[in-house]
Amino acid sequence: MSHYRLFHLRLIAVAMLAALLAACSTNSTITRSYVDPLLRKLDLQGVLVIGVAQNRENRIVFENMLVKALAGHGVNAVAAHTLISKEEVTADDVVATANKHQLDTVLVTRYIGASSEEIYHPGTIYYGVTPMYGTGYYGGFPGYYGHAYEVAYQQPVWTTNTTHEVIADLYVTESREHMWQAVSDTIQAGSTDKLRHDVIASLIGDLKHQGLLD
Repeated sequence: MSHYRLFHLRLIAVAMLAALLAACSTNSTITRSYVDPLLRKLDLQGVLVIGVAQNRENRIVFENMLVKALAGHGVNAVAAHTLISKEEVTADDVVATANKHQLDTVLVTRYIGASSEEIYHPGTIYYGVTPMYGTGYYGGFPGYYGHAYEVAYQQPVWTTNTTHEVIADLYVTESREHMWQAVSDTIQAGSTDKLRHDVIASLIGDLKHQGLLD
């Protein structure tokens, strides 16, 4: 196989690996996290999941996705929209609903908003190398000269990163004590569903890190 073809195969492999890693990773970071060390030891039996958002449809979708993610870790989680029909809900309404359905914690997520940042990506030149062997010898070794040639050039571009912030709080139903809080900053890199998935993945990851999930 020629060195030229081998270089191209390596270039393609690197590009495919980068794309695969990007697809498997999330774009979400937990910027702040807190857990009460005493309440962490409680044997929790269930959680009422509440999504606070202006758009009801978005809230329902997010609650359902978060419930599914928690259920995947063996948690008895229930979406608030399936139990509470009215739009204006008080803390007493939430506690009464959770107690009625034997859910000893309440998980509240709030969408705070989005911010944008302009990012400059400089151009990049990708080079290949064509070997050329001489016919003579120098010091007992064949002569070798690497001749570089340009393979591709990526133009410099400006992109906009939009970061969405979500705050999640976990409370004990009966005492209303604050067990856990996490702030998630997520760069949107795809559809709205992908954004929701990344946010939830970061929150679930922090719950595990803090010892609240198996």
